[in-house]
Amino acid sequence: MTHPLDSFFENAAAPVLLIAADDPVVGALPTGFDGSMLALSQVTPGAVHKGGWKTVLLVASDRGALRQAASLVPRLGQCRVVGVWLSQGLSPLPLLPRAEWPPLSSLHGRRLGSPEEDEGVLTVARFEAPVGAHQVLKEMARQAVPGVDTTQQGVVLAYAGRPPAPGLDVRALRLADVAEAGDAERDVPPDVVLVPEAPVDVVPEPPVADEAPAAHHVIDRAPAVVCSPLDPVDEQVYNPIDWRKTWDLPLVDLRSLAPGPCCITESVVARARAHQGVQLDLGSEDPQHVLRLAMAGVPLVASGRQPRLDGELERAILERPDLDDPLAREEHSLRVRRLTFDRHSTLAWRRSLAPSDSGAPRHPGLPPVSLLLPTKRPEQLEFALGQVARQRGADIELVLGAHGFAVDRARVAELLGEVPFTLLEFEADAFFGDVLTALTHAASAMLVMKVDDDDWYSPDAVHDVLMARRFSGADVVGMPSEFVYLAEPDLTVRRNHPSERFSRFVAGGTTLLDRTLLSALGDFRRVRRFVDTQLLTAVEAAGGRIYRTHGLGYVLHRASGGHTWERDAQEFRRPDIIDTEWSGFRPSRAMELDSEVEAEVEAGAGRSVGRV
Repeated sequence: MTHPLDSFFENAAAPVLLIAADDPVVGALPTGFDGSMLALSQVTPGAVHKGGWKTVLLVASDRGALRQAASLVPRLGQCRVVGVWLSQGLSPLPLLPRAEWPPLSSLHGRRLGSPEEDEGVLTVARFEAPVGAHQVLKEMARQAVPGVDTTQQGVVLAYAGRPPAPGLDVRALRLADVAEAGDAERDVPPDVVLVPEAPVDVVPEPPVADEAPAAHHVIDRAPAVVCSPLDPVDEQVYNPIDWRKTWDLPLVDLRSLAPGPCCITESVVARARAHQGVQLDLGSEDPQHVLRLAMAGVPLVASGRQPRLDGELERAILERPDLDDPLAREEHSLRVRRLTFDRHSTLAWRRSLAPSDSGAPRHPGLPPVSLLLPTKRPEQLEFALGQVARQRGADIELVLGAHGFAVDRARVAELLGEVPFTLLEFEADAFFGDVLTALTHAASAMLVMKVDDDDWYSPDAVHDVLMARRFSGADVVGMPSEFVYLAEPDLTVRRNHPSERFSRFVAGGTTLLDRTLLSALGDFRRVRRFVDTQLLTAVEAAGGRIYRTHGLGYVLHRASGGHTWERDAQEFRRPDIIDTEWSGFRPSRAMELDSEVEAEVEAGAGRSVGRV
């Protein structure tokens, strides 16, 4: 029986070091294998493995396993050929060599096996001179997800007697015991030491005096010792990217989707996308696998209990939505993946590690955002401020630009409540682009998000755009104008915009980006109209990535006038772009409107005019 790597080893320069990141993926050794095998689960903390290998190959199931393995890879010495086989990977890995490395002579990536028998992807980098193999593997793991990976920022972690948690943290320390954390010779001591979880029926005891870490002179305190009850899910690998609003296949049992020793990998998630949902028993499944599906947005039909999950998340998973209704299916998926992100992502997990009385720093959460609200319509101001005031789950400030009229500052403060704000006033003939640039310069946060004065925003709109920025690594993130309320005919249309994918367009009233990028682009262009189009075009021209998250938290309002972007209402009702049409105002339940409007929504009848 042939092995997927037979061809690779027949042509590889020997001796070879084969590194196993997770046990199930290696199986029988390939036919042409000539060298040594290293299981990362058995690597001694701080060990150095330099065996004079000419080829080093790391084997992992997918990008999630690769990123976790990169925190374990010891010093391996130098070689000219470094490869990664992802046995259930979806695409070859990118690699932009670091400036201090020797030049690449070739970078080759390919899928192994036939379309019927997919055996993963192989990526092999060959260098003109020897390079540190462990450095290449860690860089491949870092570049496996888009954007800059800041998972490890804020808190320095160490692991004693247990492997590193999911995610990539090449700075994490691996210790033989807790006491090592207080070693005075250590230049970079940990803030927090993670120890193994105690059995369910055993109350964990604090370390005894000779095992507890001593106070360290660098941080002027002892590292905190923490037992984390459940490792997080790597949201930069398992996430809603490529979510599907429709399905080709019926509800499927998890054991049928991933038979044998159940392991949820990227390929399993990709297969699940085609199904209406996945059925599982929370009590019998590894909670890590449940979290991967939940974070990916796969609709779950669950039974049983899993006390290791956050209680609110468990209750949300156990709800039984009407999966025959595509909108209800997506609303359920959104609630579950949002709770998973807030309670079990690497970001949330790291933020919860440092005990409040330990003196250890707290890992930063979602970054603060300055909302930019320019308006020429005083009659819309109170409505717009109400949309800002209802935001939750995000640290926001408002930078308000009154374009051609004076504003009562006290009234603004009253309507915003605890939301801090800055008020700028402009002459009526000021360029719209200049107004937005001035608002940006007055902002205090590094991230800015443009909002409009007459559109509706869910309480989680800012949070969800930040969440999408985190898992996508995109330079610009926003929502589609999927729901549109047409005032004159009094209709709500849901357009068939695909969401949760990289795109060239997001709704201007939801656009979020970094001020550094905006400054590099020359700020907002000095125009009176189409300012959003100018910005997105500039980002694309600069090579930036634009990500479109879900469209359930935003409703575009189109009236007869007052917009810098004029468009006939009938343009929003073209049969080729409409999914559903309702009489009256009919947003998604994710908007969480007041009870009177919700009653009107329940009474409204939807008229389907086409599906994709």
